[in-house]
Amino acid sequence: MKDLIKKHRDKLKPIAWVLLLLGILKISAYPVVNSLVALIGYILMVGSILEGEDSKRNKIKNILETLAWVLLLIGIIITSSPLRISASVVGAILIVCSILVGGYSMKIIEPLTSTWKRAIWSVVFLIVLNGILMEWTAINFSTEPHQTGWEFVGMIMLAGVIIPSSLFVTSFIGLWFEKIKIKLFFWIAVLILLGWVGPIWI
Repeated sequence: MKDLIKKHRDKLKPIAWVLLLLGILKISAYPVVNSLVALIGYILMVGSILEGEDSKRNKIKNILETLAWVLLLIGIIITSSPLRISASVVGAILIVCSILVGGYSMKIIEPLTSTWKRAIWSVVFLIVLNGILMEWTAINFSTEPHQTGWEFVGMIMLAGVIIPSSLFVTSFIGLWFEKIKIKLFFWIAVLILLGWVGPIWI
C-alpha cells in the first residue's frame, strides 16, 4: 500500500481533494456516507504527504495546514447546524489554528510569509475564518433577525478589496523594504481586515 501511494503520490492529491470537497459539500444531504467520503479523502491526502520526500517538520506542517482548510470548509457548511455540532467544528478550527500559530511564532513551522502564495492564501484563510465565526455567532447568539447566506458575499467582497489594496500599498512601500515585501503585504492585509471587521465585532 505504501509503495502504491508513493508511486502515485502526485495523482492522489487531486483525487483526495475531490473526495474531500464532495464529502464536505454534500455532508448535510447524506451525513454518514459523505463523512466517510471526506474521511477517505483526508486519509489519502495524509498518505500522500507522509510518503513525500519532505522533512518530518514539513510533513507535520502540511498535515496541520490541510486539516485547518478541511475544518474551515466544513465550518462553512455547518454554521447553521445544531449548536453542539457547529461548536465542535468551530472549536476544532480554533485549536488547530492555535497550534499552527504557535508553530509559526516559535519558527518550528515555515512562516506564512515565506512565499507570496502562502501569504495570499493565508489572508484568504483569515477572511473565510472571520466570515464563519461571524455567521456562527449571529446564528447562535444574536437576538436580532438574521438571514443566512450573506456571509459568502461578505467574504468575496473582503477578499476583492483587501488583497488588491494590500498588494497596491505594498508595491509602493516595498520600494524601500524590498526584502520584507511579503511580510508587509501580509500584515497590511491583516490590519485592513481588522479595521474593516473590528467595529462589527465590537
